[in-house]
Amino acid sequence: MASAQWSSDSVLMGAGSANDVFYSLKNGTVKTENNKNWHLAFSMSPSDSGSIWANHNVGNSYVTVYNIHKTYAQWSSVTIADTVGSSVCYNYDKGWFQGALNDLPRPSIFSFGWGTYNLTSHNVIGDSMFIVKADTNYYKVFIHSLISVPMDYAISVENLNGGPLMTDTISRGTKYADRNFAYYNLATGVDSNREPAKPTWDLVFNRYNTLATQGSVTIPYPVIGALSNKTIKVSKANMIHVDSALAHLWNNGDYVFPWPADSSKISGVGYDWKVPPVGPPPAGWVVPDSVSYFIEDYPGNLYQLQFTGYSGSGTGKIYLRKRLVAPVSVNDINSSLSQYEFFPNPVQNQLSITLDSRDNTQANLSIIALNGQVVFAQPVKINQGFNNYIINTSSFLNGQYIISLNGKNIKINSKITIAK
Repeated sequence: MASAQWSSDSVLMGAGSANDVFYSLKNGTVKTENNKNWHLAFSMSPSDSGSIWANHNVGNSYVTVYNIHKTYAQWSSVTIADTVGSSVCYNYDKGWFQGALNDLPRPSIFSFGWGTYNLTSHNVIGDSMFIVKADTNYYKVFIHSLISVPMDYAISVENLNGGPLMTDTISRGTKYADRNFAYYNLATGVDSNREPAKPTWDLVFNRYNTLATQGSVTIPYPVIGALSNKTIKVSKANMIHVDSALAHLWNNGDYVFPWPADSSKISGVGYDWKVPPVGPPPAGWVVPDSVSYFIEDYPGNLYQLQFTGYSGSGTGKIYLRKRLVAPVSVNDINSSLSQYEFFPNPVQNQLSITLDSRDNTQANLSIIALNGQVVFAQPVKINQGFNNYIINTSSFLNGQYIISLNGKNIKINSKITIAK
């Protein structure tokens, strides 16, 4: 069985933090991609259909989206002058459903910002024109439609600095069947597959916008941090020692892990695990040692993640450590448990036991010395889902013990070491 020891790792975003790094809690860095090889990203996920993101590298200075309050019927009359007095649109870290082209007033629940859902056809029909400044060029952009099956976007793009009208179809097909987005370059008219398959990554370290309060005004503000893949859950333990955090977060007496209501928010890890330098160089970024995150990864394992250092955007290196909290799968399909863990191992004064149960049930928990002496015995109530139990081992002698959990459809025997 795994010992749930900390494993140190790092993520390298590169000079100027110019790369997106897709990261797996189990396997580390999965893929590194230049952040400036795309302009708009089209959702390929049916649950977030209609979401269109802009590349807000360094705030929105790389790609700026203007809602010019015109329709496609006015296409031929659109000029760069239409950006004056227009509304600037932003991605937000509420969820992958909230891209810049969705950042328009929504008088109806059927509005996707750039277009409106048709109740008869179940497609989204475009109704809003945009000017998109991508790097140094201005483009007029119109999304004609999203055909829900097979999930095809029909778009028109024209360079306002001079260039031909491009009409294109961005299709989910097999190319993006297991991706969240198709990434589109307005200059080349090419869509690209720049993110890894959804089941292979949990976090992406990148630049993104969040809402920040400055004085009495709340504005979109560019930050460097981590956003979660779809289905990933995050719970933050703030100002709590990392070795006490797990016990602190379990609901008192209920033993079920308390995923917060916003646990699926994509910025659950976010950016505020670091504090900007105070004072002139060589003062560096401060990473508090009392902040950690519990993350249920894509396969469903529970990890604890702690950041340990940040180099700043000069090299864009992020230091972290992680450990499995509930990594041991139970292969017996008839067992009430799907996975479990006893940690830390070796133990000093406190042993944590985590169980992921398929059922509500009960079992008997025992700790037995190798000479046969039972040093701990107690019945435990097990609820469906993640459960945690804390045992004080401060009175146990150093040595090896067998920890035993037995109940209906539960039989676990494993070895632990007490070492103070």
